Amino acid sequence: MSRLITTALAVALAAGTATPALAAPALAAPAAVAEAADDQLLPLPAGQIVGAGATGYLVHDSGASTYNWVRFDTGAVTELPYARIPYVHGSDSVVQSTHYGPTTVRDMTTGAVVLTVDNSRLYDANVLGSVGSTLLAVFPDQATGSGRLALYRPGADATAAVGSWATGLPADATAIWTGALKGSSVGLSYTSGGKGYLASLDLASGVVSGEKESPLPDGVTASDDSPTLRAWLKQDPSAEYGLTLQDPKTTATRSHNLGHAYRPSVHVVGGWALYADALRSFVRPSSLQALRARSFSGTEVKVLDTFAAGVREPDGTLLVQGGTLAQGEGLFRIRAGADGKPVATMIATNKVPVKLVLERAAIPSVVDLDKNGGTANLDWILSRVNVEAEIVLRHRRTGRTFTTTVLPPYNAYVDNHTARLRWDGSYGLERALNGAYDWQFTATPLDGLGPDVSSSGSFTVTRKVNPRDLNDNGSPDLLVRNRAGTLTRLDTYHAPADRRFFGHVGSAVGGGWQVYDRIETTGNLAGTAVGDLVARDRDGVLWLYQGNNRGGFLGRVRVGGGWQVYDKLTGGSDLTGDGRNDLLAADKSGVLWLYPGTGSTTRPFTTRKRIGGGWQTYDRLAATGNLAGAAAGDLVARDRDGVLWLYLGKGDGTFAPRTRIGGGWNAYTDITGAADMNNDGRNDLVAMDRFGEPFVYQGTGSWKAPFQRAYRVSGSQHEHDLMS
Repeated sequence: MSRLITTALAVALAAGTATPALAAPALAAPAAVAEAADDQLLPLPAGQIVGAGATGYLVHDSGASTYNWVRFDTGAVTELPYARIPYVHGSDSVVQSTHYGPTTVRDMTTGAVVLTVDNSRLYDANVLGSVGSTLLAVFPDQATGSGRLALYRPGADATAAVGSWATGLPADATAIWTGALKGSSVGLSYTSGGKGYLASLDLASGVVSGEKESPLPDGVTASDDSPTLRAWLKQDPSAEYGLTLQDPKTTATRSHNLGHAYRPSVHVVGGWALYADALRSFVRPSSLQALRARSFSGTEVKVLDTFAAGVREPDGTLLVQGGTLAQGEGLFRIRAGADGKPVATMIATNKVPVKLVLERAAIPSVVDLDKNGGTANLDWILSRVNVEAEIVLRHRRTGRTFTTTVLPPYNAYVDNHTARLRWDGSYGLERALNGAYDWQFTATPLDGLGPDVSSSGSFTVTRKVNPRDLNDNGSPDLLVRNRAGTLTRLDTYHAPADRRFFGHVGSAVGGGWQVYDRIETTGNLAGTAVGDLVARDRDGVLWLYQGNNRGGFLGRVRVGGGWQVYDKLTGGSDLTGDGRNDLLAADKSGVLWLYPGTGSTTRPFTTRKRIGGGWQTYDRLAATGNLAGAAAGDLVARDRDGVLWLYLGKGDGTFAPRTRIGGGWNAYTDITGAADMNNDGRNDLVAMDRFGEPFVYQGTGSWKAPFQRAYRVSGSQHEHDLMS
């Protein structure tokens, strides 16, 4: 047995009153549309209306492969779970068929099955529909292509169907289809002798009579008529549609070009032809999306803002599924008003707005860009997504903005009501700054229906602290100084999708840095999460520059004099295990000294401690932080033959015996620790050659082979005389 689900809704039929139509040719708003409160309206299930009888209407939901019958008197909805239900317009009965069971006719006024036909009797038949307890089916002649129309009625009981052939059809009749139910007869159309004919089938006798040649020209795709107007649509060789209106009495015609369309239809109400395109394009709207009415004289008014389908009730009243900006989507009865112009009265609603509605924003209050591969989904849920959305993100502290336009995707990965910005935490090739952001969202309907919608809000971007980050965007920065004394910050950028790609954007820190002969970035020395640097002037005075978290530095603080005894400085590693970065200095006699960090701006180091001698064999030192998996900071040193050596920190300010990394490092003018450049949790190394091109050595976490093969950082070459 087929499952029927019936829900009693007890909704009264709307009884809206007609109001005058808008004067032609104004199209700013629909012509007369009677208002009705939602609680007076019938339900409109999901799908498209495909028919209406005296007691209810039939809606097909192709997505769910179901039909729903809605009663006019109570609003009760009966679900019919079938993929296809043949239907005769105006009937109150429906045909139901499955592959494994019989074909039945159900009377929707009572819900009872009134006819059952075994499927073996309908083999190869084209079932047209049913009226009352009569089933109509066409059996084709495979040899000639002609068809015979069969009628099945109840016999002794509803399960014993009796079949008979309709009479009066030509023997060569093909393309036999039913029209609308009119009283006790059903309209028929068919082709015979290469011509189209219209006729009437008397249901009681099974006789076809009143045949007449169709007055329509060949190639008509849709047509309708009334006693005062005939209208049809036809496509020309350029694929454009034309609407033709004809006076049935004089046969005079007038044509109106509609342009390109997908699936246009036409219906006649009195002396007006109502036309529209049923296409609801996801992106590009149809120019015929509104239901317009046109008279033979050329006057035109808009009836509805949108159109989906139209059917006739048994008394000839037009039922249209469509919508208005004011009332939303629903079902409308359209009749001629007092002035003859069509009036649309809403009788059912699916509670879906026609105008664009922003239902809510699904934006996290905190966006952690250390998660999800450095991306975040910023979602706005709309009533529909055939929109163009502009999204503006503004960093509150700096005023820096990022603007993008989103055409919402329609795929399995994003809900079809969601406009999503899958933000990668960047401004193009620059990483977005941490901190508070304000967002502005504006969606413009692509179909032009209704105004834009907008909303605003805020969120906070956070990442774990990177010790070499100078501008609070989570990525390490490099500093290079040119011979004129200008210090430039290179903000590195790593694209997570490509582990080998780095970019950098140069920003000038300022000039005058030629007064220093040593500049070393040290990570956090002064108690904040911001990276700092120390610089030694040519008189041997060491100065501390505390980072300002905006890519620059606060005013310098004097650390002390006498630092001219050292020819190598490096910082950025916690060598003592106390959580504070330290400084290493090698004097000209080859002794390496440790300056433990204090976290104080005014006194950043305690008394120095001697580590050991023999360091004069090296010309470059670089504190790298943890390279080999232990918590202690490490050190690399390049000897004068170009061999690089790794010193693993023990955590007490001393190092384990050195390990040879490899030769050829004399190709570089400078090397420096770079913290974690690619967010893999391992520290890296950067080297710059004499042409000013940086090379990245990604950390492996292994002390035996601490770095991967080098690759060049994309970006411009930089004139420099030092890098840190």
